[in-house]
Amino acid sequence: MIRLKSLDPPHKGLRNALGKITLLAGKTDYTSRASVAKLQALGNEVFALLKDHTQTENKYILAPLEKRNPGFTEDYMTDHGEIDNLEQSLLDRLMAFNGEQSNDEGHQFYLDLCDFQSAYLEHIDVEDVELEEEMQKHFTDEELMEHQIEIMQAMSFDMLLLWFKYIIPARRPDENAQVLTGFKSAAPEEAYAAVLNTIRQEISENELNEILSLVN
Repeated sequence: MIRLKSLDPPHKGLRNALGKITLLAGKTDYTSRASVAKLQALGNEVFALLKDHTQTENKYILAPLEKRNPGFTEDYMTDHGEIDNLEQSLLDRLMAFNGEQSNDEGHQFYLDLCDFQSAYLEHIDVEDVELEEEMQKHFTDEELMEHQIEIMQAMSFDMLLLWFKYIIPARRPDENAQVLTGFKSAAPEEAYAAVLNTIRQEISENELNEILSLVN
């Protein structure tokens, strides 16, 4: 039986986002204000997603699980606190660039960002196996879906669009169609149109048409 994977969408989106920012950080000219500004704009998006995911996972994944299996989530919560501190430090450093630093300074930032990426990917890899299995053990798919609905209802529309921007290119057409079918049935027409407009800027028209052909 195929079970619902609560962590699959955000984690695929974050892998996509982290790949984009490390790629851009590696070719940014840190002596150029315009080049740095482009990296900072992407950084604002990526670090917003990272922060939102930690807060969401703490509230809608770890907190409910802690009630069903007391003590299991302690290490995850500790890791999240450490990750938050690393993210804030990197974001502060990124925002301090103004085009007057050397490319050697930029290279060190790039290396530190890559170190963070490696550690973060290891962290979510463990979650994708151990935490996901524990959630499936203690919750039915219906309950897991309720968590997903609560997350989407609590999220601002701008943040929701940002998640769509990074998640859709990272998932299979059938997975994306399932999400869009649910969103289309519950959201106003203009909201659904805004989501499609966001997606259209991230994938090819052929990819989008394949997804839409599966949307009910």
